[in-house]
Formats: sequence, structure tokens, C-alpha cells
Amino acid sequence: MRLVLLFFFILPFLLFSQEEDTAIVLWSNYPEASFAGGSEEMNKYIKENFQFPKSLTSESPYGRAFVEITVDTDGSIKNPKILKGISEELDEELLRVVKNMPNWIPAENKDGKAKSIVRFPVNFRLY
Repeated sequence: MRLVLLFFFILPFLLFSQEEDTAIVLWSNYPEASFAGGSEEMNKYIKENFQFPKSLTSESPYGRAFVEITVDTDGSIKNPKILKGISEELDEELLRVVKNMPNWIPAENKDGKAKSIVRFPVNFRLY
């Protein structure tokens, strides 16, 4: 019983990130931040704007990188970072592409538009 009460006491502190005024929402009826057109359009944007580093053409790495961004209330991207990368060259280029993304559609909460943290994977494949 004490464990259950402790869980409910601590849970509210786990729902908020350490970044100022940015909530990580676990369950919500409000829209989350999204790339205009959805994930298919975001993948298309990345594919069209990503310039594969020439230094890696002979040994094309593949795998999945994870990116984290903060989407501000105006949809602008703040604090982009690579959470898990593949190689230094690919990570730098991916970060460049993410920094130049068009504004996203911001998340909403009961008070209107809200700043939020978004994490997404980017897959690199050999063809």
C-alpha cells in the first residue's frame, strides 16, 4: 500500500521535464506537435535535403538515429540534438537538416498552443 501511495505522490513530478515551461504529456486529448503533412512528409523532407557526406560513400553506414527537438508555441524548432547517432559525419548532416526544417504545428493544451519535446527516429538504409 505504501508503494502505491508513493507512486501517486511521485507521479506528478515525473510528468514534467526539467526544461522551463515544457510538459511531457503522457495522456492527452490535445494534439501533439507535428510536422506539417505528418511523418511521411517529414521523411520526404529529410530525404530531399540530406546530403550524404562524400567521405562515407565507400562504406555507407546504415542504422537508426534518434533526434530530439523542442517545438515552441510558434512552431519553431529549438534545441535540436542527436540522442543516438550513427557516425559523426551523418549526425552533423542530420542536425543541419533538422535545424533548417520548416516550422512544425505546435502542440496544444487547455490554454492554447504549448511548447513540447518531440523525439523521432531517422533510418539510414543501404540501397
